[in-house]
Amino acid sequence: MFWLGPLGTLRALPSPSLGGAPEMVPVRTGGLHRSITGRPTIDRLGIRRTWVLTWPYLDEDTHRWLSLLYAGLLGGPVWLLDPTAGNRLPVQVATAGSVEHGPEGFATAGTLTWQAAPVTPPDHPAPAGSGALTWTTAATGGGLLLTRSAVPILPGEPVTFAASVACTVPVALTAFVLNAADVVITTMSTTPATPDSSGARMRLTVPATDGAASVRPGLLLGQAATVTTSAWSLTSGPEPVGWSAGGGAAMVLIESMPWKYPVPGSFATTLTLLEV
Repeated sequence: MFWLGPLGTLRALPSPSLGGAPEMVPVRTGGLHRSITGRPTIDRLGIRRTWVLTWPYLDEDTHRWLSLLYAGLLGGPVWLLDPTAGNRLPVQVATAGSVEHGPEGFATAGTLTWQAAPVTPPDHPAPAGSGALTWTTAATGGGLLLTRSAVPILPGEPVTFAASVACTVPVALTAFVLNAADVVITTMSTTPATPDSSGARMRLTVPATDGAASVRPGLLLGQAATVTTSAWSLTSGPEPVGWSAGGGAAMVLIESMPWKYPVPGSFATTLTLLEV
């Protein structure tokens, strides 16, 4: 089930037409060049997705709500939750910086460097396509490593944050829970534990919280240390699921939404959404 809307008021969309299945197209930005010998080179500047959802018959209430959303009357930004991508973290965060080979997408007072080899805890599969971040904080009181942006969650929904972590001092997973106005309403953390240099898969379940609209996950250190981490995920439910490369939540713009009127009291449309 797809969910759409501003933070705190995401709404479940009706099931699209079986004859016009939901479509997602990853659009690559860049240029194709050919040398004098004909050899091609592609400049990949970024990838943004386009979703196309079609309904042959929509009820009047959903028609009215989508029309208000399209007109910008319900506020924004507008988010889409894609059920086919369970990990809601951005790909840059989920892969520990692998998209841009750097720490963009994270915030900390310490230093962050990217490495190609991910943390692979014992008895845990290597996360294909993921690198790792090495985080160093020199402050005696430790510090925080957080995602730069919060991730939407649904009303009454528990979520689970998981990450692979290697460290020789105690470290904890933490999560800031925010309301629709981006105000922190509660903070949750695991009991500090030492995963050792070979690494461990750590998890933190954030229970359903009244007024919660988004979560900002991270790591918490109580002393100066160096941590290596990879394969972050934020998934729905009280139990972690297998890691995936992220992208389950996307900020979108409504590009088009033409209406047809197949029968009185019913509406048909094809909704085209562009990832920001």
